[in-house]
Amino acid sequence: MLVVFQTIDVINKVRELRIANAEEVQWSLGRAENEFLRFRNSVLQAEAGDAESLDAVRLQFDILYSRISIFRESPSYAFLRDIETFRTSTEAVSGFLDRTLPLIDAEDAQLAAGMAALDQDAAEVAPDLYRLAQVGVAQFAQARETRRTEIASTLLILTATSALLMGTLLLLAYYFNTLNRRSEERRRQVIEASQRTRAVISTALDAVIVTDSDGVIEEFNNAAVEIFGYSYKEAIGRNVADLIVPEQYADSHNTAMKRIRSGGPFHIVSKGRVRLDAKRSNGETFPVELALQKSDLHGRLFFIAFIRDISFRVRAEQDLIEARDQALAGEKAKARFLAVMSHEIRTPLNGLMGNLSLLQETPLTGSQNAYVDNMSTSGRLLMDHINDVLDIARYEAGKPILRNRPTNLPDVVDTALNNLRDHADKRGNTINSYFLGPERKWVKTDPGRIQQILINLVSNAIKFTKDGEITVEVIAEPGTDVIEFKVADTGMGISNDDLAMIFDDFVTSDSAYNREAGGTGLGLGIVKRITSLLGGELGVDSTLGEGSTFWVRIAMEDAEEPPDQARPRAAEVIDRNRPAPEDGVAGRKLDILVVEDNEINRNVVRAMLSRDGHGISEAPDGQSGVTQAAAKKYDLILMDISMPILDGREATRRIRAGNGKSSDTPIIALTAHVLPENVSEFLQDGMQDVLPKPLMRRDLQRIIATYTQAQPEEVAPETSGSCPDAPGQQLINAETNGALRDSVGDGYATLRAQLTEELTSLVDWLQEECGDTMEIAARCHKFASSAALFGAERLRQALLDIEIAGKKGDIAVMAVRREMLPILLQDTLDALDRLDAGQS
Repeated sequence: MLVVFQTIDVINKVRELRIANAEEVQWSLGRAENEFLRFRNSVLQAEAGDAESLDAVRLQFDILYSRISIFRESPSYAFLRDIETFRTSTEAVSGFLDRTLPLIDAEDAQLAAGMAALDQDAAEVAPDLYRLAQVGVAQFAQARETRRTEIASTLLILTATSALLMGTLLLLAYYFNTLNRRSEERRRQVIEASQRTRAVISTALDAVIVTDSDGVIEEFNNAAVEIFGYSYKEAIGRNVADLIVPEQYADSHNTAMKRIRSGGPFHIVSKGRVRLDAKRSNGETFPVELALQKSDLHGRLFFIAFIRDISFRVRAEQDLIEARDQALAGEKAKARFLAVMSHEIRTPLNGLMGNLSLLQETPLTGSQNAYVDNMSTSGRLLMDHINDVLDIARYEAGKPILRNRPTNLPDVVDTALNNLRDHADKRGNTINSYFLGPERKWVKTDPGRIQQILINLVSNAIKFTKDGEITVEVIAEPGTDVIEFKVADTGMGISNDDLAMIFDDFVTSDSAYNREAGGTGLGLGIVKRITSLLGGELGVDSTLGEGSTFWVRIAMEDAEEPPDQARPRAAEVIDRNRPAPEDGVAGRKLDILVVEDNEINRNVVRAMLSRDGHGISEAPDGQSGVTQAAAKKYDLILMDISMPILDGREATRRIRAGNGKSSDTPIIALTAHVLPENVSEFLQDGMQDVLPKPLMRRDLQRIIATYTQAQPEEVAPETSGSCPDAPGQQLINAETNGALRDSVGDGYATLRAQLTEELTSLVDWLQEECGDTMEIAARCHKFASSAALFGAERLRQALLDIEIAGKKGDIAVMAVRREMLPILLQDTLDALDRLDAGQS
């Protein structure tokens, strides 16, 4: 805008210069002087008075008058008229002309007469005219110079402005050029991005479908073509509901689209992948994963669907489910196989071991005794193998539970080794033990598991060593919590080929070694599982022909020695000289029903019972057993589990549910099914206990002593619990309990409360998965005497049974007794409460 104004200004000034031309003005000023001289000259020539000369005067006067009038009136001379000298001179000359005008207009005669005066006046005004010309020329020259300077300045400003404008234009051109380049670059990038997007969409493995808010398809990529079977042209412009939505879901889809168009909520948009069914062009319905997104572009709502065909994955999942089900079925079949095999092996073994037990009680020669002992040893070895298999099954089922607690490590080690010294002596081996490193007596670990590891490793060393030495080292590694157990033997060693798989199940050494040592190859597999359960590591170093060294490293935190109990137990405040009730079977003869389908087993049980003078009735199946139990009152029923027609569990349930004469008779399971879950089921069916096969006479006598001693009705009336009272050994012996009251007097209530607390804690502890059989035995022995003092005979006997089984390592019997204890304890405490209420 500035340039425009300056340009207009220059034009105006140039126009002004063109209007008041300096040359013309100067010429006019000079011409005025010349014309004045001509006028005076004509006046001098007209003094003769002739008419021609007078006309010449008049002509020159008019010319001069016109010229001076221009000076007075012309805009070109306006700036000169502002000058005092020019204005005064102009007025003087104008005054002369005005005075002379009448004379000029007069008659010739009059004019001629006034020539002399006219000349005189002209002479007087001549200086003014000269000054007028000089001032005008000087001023006009100065004005012209000023105007020239102004124009030059204006032109300079215009030039600078033009240069600035040109620079600005160049900068603008550069800027717009840069913008244009950027725009082109962005356009190119947008085109490339669009091309990449289209390439990604077209090459995506998932179907990509873009629709408007009405569901009309606007984009349909190659994967969608392949998945749904429609061509691109067939899909574009069609409604998605008509192409890919199964008919059964069409109404729901249309309802959802209507809800969205009316401003309703989105249910699956931006919710991740949703599993649905879709439809192909051939009408086939198949599973898909749908991820739906929305986009609002320039006020238009679009939906972008990412669809993945998961038919293969669903089939794979179904295959995996089937494989899992088959694996679970396989595990169940395996468990069933183990149970069945245990039963099928234990059943004939029961006949074998039972007959051997009976044979040992007959007169035998020395050779016959040796043979019978050998057979008994072989039978017990076979039982150990069966128990090993069941141990493996329990570990694989994930049932073992650790019970870490403060443990006297030297005691645990010594106990384990002492149990094996007789076995080592028989093979001519010596066992030496050493404790190395910093003294760490009390540690936190599971003592039962540690004993199991040591027993398996040392037993393995004894088995493979003859007339040699077995060294057990317990090494406390300085600066760590790690305890290392090393069991070294001087046996035959292990070959390099066998070392790699020595801890696998059912793996033993070479055939020659096997023939001498035997075994199932499960012991080291059990050690491996226990070590892993304890978070440790194990290994073996061996040289064939020189011996082997097995090592196990387990981290064990230091523990404080448990404080001794501050208060005495109930048993310790009683007169220690007072005799406790004796063990054994009551003298009376019993009437016992044996329900067993195996004839050999029936014969064994009959022979064992007959030797003690008991009466025996036999039933070859469960149905016969139910019939006989309903018709006659028996003191005890021995019930097999697996039988034809009616199994032992169902027979027990029918006996308990009926009103037969033996509906409340103790029923003992006589079975090879000894897994803990089996025992629990038997007890729930109404059985009181389990006698595992093979049956030993001492176990049978123990059961008879536990459940068939006389029981006063006033002490232990029938209860509604799930552990029915048996007519044998009493819950509470009133005479023994009364003697205790008489001995302690007012202290009975305190002792009774202490007994309840101690026994409840013991039973709770026993219900946990604790594997330290020696500690279990010690605790049960400790509290059995307390139960005996209060006359709790059945509870005492159960604790003694657990103690004996723990010392012998008989896991099956321990499991049965531990399962029964909670009910038996509650029944015992209830009976004590009733007795206490009667005494008060």
